[in-house]
Amino acid sequence: MDIDLVSPVLTVVAARDVLTVDGVGAPEDPPFARAVRALFAVRAALGGHDDVPLEGSYAQDGNPLRFDLGRPAGWHWRLLVPAPVRIDAAAVGTAAARFGAPVHLRRARARLVAQLVHHGPYAEEAPSIAALEAFVIEQGRVPAGPHTEVYLTDPGSIAPAELRTLLRMPVR
Repeated sequence: MDIDLVSPVLTVVAARDVLTVDGVGAPEDPPFARAVRALFAVRAALGGHDDVPLEGSYAQDGNPLRFDLGRPAGWHWRLLVPAPVRIDAAAVGTAAARFGAPVHLRRARARLVAQLVHHGPYAEEAPSIAALEAFVIEQGRVPAGPHTEVYLTDPGSIAPAELRTLLRMPVR
């Protein structure tokens, strides 16, 4: 995914089938790492061999319109990757059972989002999130759910200062 938006824009994210895992806690906690591994393992077992970005939607303490970067222990997250084409829930259940993972097939509906690309470490996203929130207000819109992060770069292979994260906020 080659996106480099410095300023926020409104766009429509198309409906699509996705593989998901839900959880609670910080990304540094073991359940988060297990969820990431499970998503990619199940996707590969279902024939999804192309490189796709991981996405995560985050809410604070179950409130979909709150997010506190300083309190990751209270994050409720849904991680997802695009599902391979022509896959059904039974196939996902079979593959997930092989990996002992709570991976589910879901249909993500089309939605209007405000988005921009954050450059740098995840811990320094606050100004980018604030810019996104300000843009939403300027556009006469209101948030319609938790924000999503699409990880455009691999934190295991580049310096934190070079990370790029697409931040999305659903709006109405």
